[in-house]
Amino acid sequence: MNPEGIYADNVFMKTTRVKLIIILLFITQFLAPSRNASDVMVITDLPASSLHNAVKRIMPDGTTGYVIKDINYSENADPFSTDILFKFDKESERYVKDDSGKYNIYSANYQFLKEGVGNGCASFFKSDHGIKINSSEGLWLGSVEDLGSFNIEFRFKAAEFNNSGILFSRLGYFSGVKKGLEIKLKDRRISVYMYNMFRKPDGTLKGVSLARGAALNKGEWYHFSLSFDRGTGKLAKYINDNEEDVVYMTSSGGAFSDVYTPLFGYIDSEDGSSRGTDLPLAVIGKSYSGLIDEFRISYMHYKDLKDSRDVAIQKYKGSEYAGRVPYNREGVITSPVKELPSTGTSITDFTWDEIINPGTFIWMEMRVSDRFFSERDSSVKWYKIKPGQRRISMMRGDDGDYLRGKYFQWRAHLAASPEGDRSPVMKKVVVKYKADHPPIVPLGFEAGETGDRYITLKWKRNVEADLGGYKIYYGTKKGKYDGIITAINGRKIDNQMIQGNYVTVRIDNAVIEENKQLDGRNVLVYPSLENTVLYYFSVTSYDTYKENTVYNHESELSSVIQARPFAGSDIR
Repeated sequence: MNPEGIYADNVFMKTTRVKLIIILLFITQFLAPSRNASDVMVITDLPASSLHNAVKRIMPDGTTGYVIKDINYSENADPFSTDILFKFDKESERYVKDDSGKYNIYSANYQFLKEGVGNGCASFFKSDHGIKINSSEGLWLGSVEDLGSFNIEFRFKAAEFNNSGILFSRLGYFSGVKKGLEIKLKDRRISVYMYNMFRKPDGTLKGVSLARGAALNKGEWYHFSLSFDRGTGKLAKYINDNEEDVVYMTSSGGAFSDVYTPLFGYIDSEDGSSRGTDLPLAVIGKSYSGLIDEFRISYMHYKDLKDSRDVAIQKYKGSEYAGRVPYNREGVITSPVKELPSTGTSITDFTWDEIINPGTFIWMEMRVSDRFFSERDSSVKWYKIKPGQRRISMMRGDDGDYLRGKYFQWRAHLAASPEGDRSPVMKKVVVKYKADHPPIVPLGFEAGETGDRYITLKWKRNVEADLGGYKIYYGTKKGKYDGIITAINGRKIDNQMIQGNYVTVRIDNAVIEENKQLDGRNVLVYPSLENTVLYYFSVTSYDTYKENTVYNHESELSSVIQARPFAGSDIR
């Protein structure tokens, strides 16, 4: 053998390996996507499902804009919370079903007037005027189960007070007992009578009436609401957003205490099940002289509807404003949920183009999460933002986490002018974001010294500013890893364990047992190191984003190396 030739070959191999490492570092750092680069999302066109009382318009310059839709607030009626709806925007003979499409109309007779919100309203003044609705099974008016929270609302303008006109009723006489509710004009006030509609804990039925309130004026528009909150037991009636009468349908007369159950049916005393009712017709406008508009029953109580801006009730101004969108109404544009490149993606800049006509306004909110959420998911919080909002990802949400994530959604609110005759215009939305890429794969991975049931490993340290640490995967078969080592002697494996430019770690059975105890999944077997057994190793790097969660970013596995513990010679 030629020792000089062997030495020359070793020098050549080491020099070649160093060059390869430098080349790989260059490719990784300069040719791979930059961790600081931002991507841009430009939104100019949205599906119809994103528009809530808003409509797309082609602007004079050919661009797309969105404005408030000039109709009544029924377009804002969520089909999942609305049971029955009458917009009264058409002649009575055209009503075969209500505007929600759920209820069949037994008969409808009124005079259509071009007044009120939207395209018109219903005028009742003859003895045969009124609307009769079939109380279909499976819907709120035909339910025999717990009615839950509800809100009954409408706009009205009384022409006369010399009768006891019925604005709405749903009364039955099942088993000879008067049961149901009636909303009527009496002594210039709206009175609510609920007959045997609440079941007490002992099974007996209870009725209630709400009759207090200020006297009403002829020829003036009012908004009425009857609301029940199934959670607290609060039953209240409102006129123009003013709470006029309230009672708690509970055992104690206060909130939350043994809330009585609202229902049209009755509870069987033997098995506790809900039993049927005689399904009477519900009636609107019987023996009433005046106008009614925008009648709706919702599966939500008043406060939830108000908070969701789903009811037009604030500061009603009467007929002089009634032909247009009520001035407190908004157009709402809710984007689809956008999937971003990675967990921990940062929104770096949020802007939108707008035309703010006199008295109008646009405000925005957004939400972002690593966890997938649907468009209607209410568990992920919305946060208000301003035009050109920056450093969003540096803000912490209510849960303490930074506002970053893989799933993102925005929502625009278009506020009309106080008179309801002008809308702002929202145009394109521009969102800049930066993905949070995993660290690079550790390079230069190799085995060092081996000995009695231990192996030393080392690799070139990563230089990312957000490096969290490293994970060592090992097993007795190539490509199959039976254990993951993340900590040594109570410390995570990171750049603190360096010798020169290399991270150097010593793996023995005490380390393996330590990591086995840290692994709460009990899926991996963590084989002990035995002398003369060949083991395979690979290493990854991970960053500091939500460490020890599924949202953390981890690199690909490094190259695989093999090493064999050996106690060495018995002869010293």
